[in-house]
Amino acid sequence: MLATTGSVFPRGVRKLVNDSAMTREPKIGALRMFCTASTKYYDVPSVNVNAKGDSVFGTLRVPLDRSEGEIGLLSQLISGTGVMFRMTPGTYNFDWHLAPRRQFIVNLDASVKVTVTSGEAKVLEKGNVFFVEDITGTGHFSQAVNAQARHSLFIPVDDVALRSLGAVAVDAKGNPIQGTAAHAAAASDSAEPEAYVFDAYGTLLDVHSVTVGPSVFGDRWKVLSQTWREKQLQYTWLRSLARGQGNYVNFETVTRESLEYALELHQESIDEPTKKKLIEDYHVLKAYPEVKNSIEHVKNSGKRAVVCTNGTNAMIEAALSHNGLLDLFDDVISADELSCYKTDPSIYQTVVDEVQIPAKLMAFVSSNGWDACGAARFGFGEAFWVNRSSLPLERLPGAGQITQRKCLRGILR
Repeated sequence: MLATTGSVFPRGVRKLVNDSAMTREPKIGALRMFCTASTKYYDVPSVNVNAKGDSVFGTLRVPLDRSEGEIGLLSQLISGTGVMFRMTPGTYNFDWHLAPRRQFIVNLDASVKVTVTSGEAKVLEKGNVFFVEDITGTGHFSQAVNAQARHSLFIPVDDVALRSLGAVAVDAKGNPIQGTAAHAAAASDSAEPEAYVFDAYGTLLDVHSVTVGPSVFGDRWKVLSQTWREKQLQYTWLRSLARGQGNYVNFETVTRESLEYALELHQESIDEPTKKKLIEDYHVLKAYPEVKNSIEHVKNSGKRAVVCTNGTNAMIEAALSHNGLLDLFDDVISADELSCYKTDPSIYQTVVDEVQIPAKLMAFVSSNGWDACGAARFGFGEAFWVNRSSLPLERLPGAGQITQRKCLRGILR
């Protein structure tokens, strides 16, 4: 029987918890495997909150959608904020409380008894994992079992991680539990994007199409241009790390500095007018052949088209105008306005603020795998990686959520 002294029980739960029938709690032991015709799932016991604010028992159904041969099936990697170790004494008797965060809990050496709003109680067995997400509502009641001390792990996750997992919280009949974070995340997967957000350099515009390059450097241009681009990106990342320390310079300055590095590395010497012309050519970069038709397709489908770029407004507007693309876009958002570079979350948040559409109802499109990962991790409903060079998948948070394409064709549903 649960001790109730001093407890404040929601909606008449006190009587239910003190009922003698509640001393025979079902035990939740080994995790179960659930299968459909195409996908297998790991069923993780969970404590959820429904649309009424009641805590309820459920099951977090985790897709095992990666096959690794002899080692078996795996879920997607779940990004989190870390791991916490916990020890609770045998006298543990925690009155009605909310989960401090959405998290998995692993019972290492003892069990715990949990009671939800209705008065239903279950014992979550030692050696198993369960999931809690009732961070609002009435909360739940927890109690040690057999006066045993318990060691456990907390593994916090967030809504973006749940979405990347593709997990759904269901009740005993297999129906999604309305109001849960996992259900909301899964529901967003089926939502039609209302806007498409495009990176510019490498996605819309070919950064190696600088016209003066081949005429000056001949066969050496390809290697030099590649170094120029790589160093340009590295400088944006490094300057973002030093944000707030007076180290920010705009993208045009970064472009010049990275060119100077590439020239010195490859022992190329050019005069200042030629160097200036190379940098000015960034204002007239060529768009990839499929870009205009793809953006027109987005617009003709009633969607909004937005540019989100590291480039300055002057650079990107000039290049888009040069290719007859500027008028196709509803908005052009430059990271320069925030004095930082992608993948700083504030840039993606600015897109949400400016466009006034929730991130989960927008698709983000970039030729940079790290940018697509950053957008996915932020919470865009879809993140497309236009992998023009057939590069390997980035080992970054959000990588499991992105969809790859060879070009812009086919990104629209």
